[in-house]
Amino acid sequence: SLYAVKDTETNEFVIDFDSEYTRISSDEVSSFFDLYCNGLEPERYYTILVKTSVSGEVKVFDENIMFKIAKG
Repeated sequence: SLYAVKDTETNEFVIDFDSEYTRISSDEVSSFFDLYCNGLEPERYYTILVKTSVSGEVKVFDENIMFKIAKG
């Protein structure tokens, strides 16, 4: 599975699906990924999307998982 990050207001991908750089990792407990936010604009909302293959069919899940980068 892969992840992508989309600017919630503009609907533009700021991090697109990439089979090398946005692959979701897993361990014996769960799946996870590390997201480095240095290039994201403060005070903006972003949405996480997940792309996976289920029974040979590629699906993209947009479950409105949003987060905000706070000034700091």
